[in-house]
Amino acid sequence: MLFLWTSLAVCQNAAPAPQPAPQPAAPGLEPILTRIQQAAEATNSDLSGLQIEKWKTNWTEKEELLKVADSLRRNATQAVPGLITDVRSSHGSVSTTFKLYHNLNVLYEYLSSLADSATALGKSEEASPLVREAGTLDSARQDLSTFIEHAAVSLEDKARLAATPPPAPPAELTPKKIVVDDAPAKKTSTQRKKKTSPPPAQSPNDPN
Repeated sequence: MLFLWTSLAVCQNAAPAPQPAPQPAAPGLEPILTRIQQAAEATNSDLSGLQIEKWKTNWTEKEELLKVADSLRRNATQAVPGLITDVRSSHGSVSTTFKLYHNLNVLYEYLSSLADSATALGKSEEASPLVREAGTLDSARQDLSTFIEHAAVSLEDKARLAATPPPAPPAELTPKKIVVDDAPAKKTSTQRKKKTSPPPAQSPNDPN
């Protein structure tokens, strides 16, 4: 139990501080965030009603259970609201949503473990609310996991399309214009050589 509590405390300390709630993240994500927020608030109320000091176990185990309950209370009131705010601010980015999912896994595991201890050592009215909230967180974290998976696939598809070179342009479809000259071909005229007439014959009486 000490090891579990230490792990939970580390996760809790790494979580961001609460911030003012911005606009809803996304239509498919917002209902999940609302369920998580409501379950965290109910968990804090249920933990306040525990009477671990009266449980049927030794004091050493009671101390460990008290530490676990205190860490769960701080996680539900500080870590979870801050992580939900980050998811909404980033409009459901994969990185911030995964941080919330990781914290929910831790919160669910230790809350479920504390619920089992309450069932075995405490009263039924103490254990029943914890079992109920653990079930709500379990359902919410599964839905959150599905959302993250779909978001990651969408990012991979976009990256693949961005890395694919555009297809080569199609071959020239416009027929080339062929100019046909229908005019009759001009006959090339050849210059005729002028006939040179012989000099006139001289008569015998003509002087030389």
